[in-house]
Amino acid sequence: MKNLVICLGAVALLAFTSCKQEAPMEQTETPDYASFNEKVAVIKSFYQAHHDENIDAISGLLADTLKWSPPQYTGNQWMGKEDLIGALKDYHAAFDNISFAEGIVMPDSTVNGYWSGSVFPEGTASSSPNNIRVYGTWTAIHTETGKSTGVKFYSIVMVNADGKIAQASDYFDVNGLAVQIAAE
Repeated sequence: MKNLVICLGAVALLAFTSCKQEAPMEQTETPDYASFNEKVAVIKSFYQAHHDENIDAISGLLADTLKWSPPQYTGNQWMGKEDLIGALKDYHAAFDNISFAEGIVMPDSTVNGYWSGSVFPEGTASSSPNNIRVYGTWTAIHTETGKSTGVKFYSIVMVNADGKIAQASDYFDVNGLAVQIAAE
């Protein structure tokens, strides 16, 4: 019986030590932090130009071949540079004190507003800063009513090799602005 217990113990020990442990995920590419920071600087300059209502600066930061997906549903049709500039001119006419506060608001803090790369899903994981995810809150004063407005904002922005915004897909509650303006 003693031999059986020793034999079973040895088999158990062998089973535990021979189990393959999962290796930690290997980083196959080094993140390009400098490129990420350069692209974020372009995006921040664009938002500052919107705050300043400076259409010339805005135009200079956009690629002529810009592809823009506005926040309202358009049947998934992409729009161009002149469409975005026209929409921003409309915002400038309708709102004053346009301001962007970057970051994701959490219960006890606000965390970073600019992200890129991913580790999931495994098949498309990347450390490339090609698509910057932007999170924040836009606030403004509606010019006609004097009402304060605000919307949570999310965008996926691609900055090209020339340092111009070449693609942007924006998400925010467009109707929420109208509701805030109409509220008594």
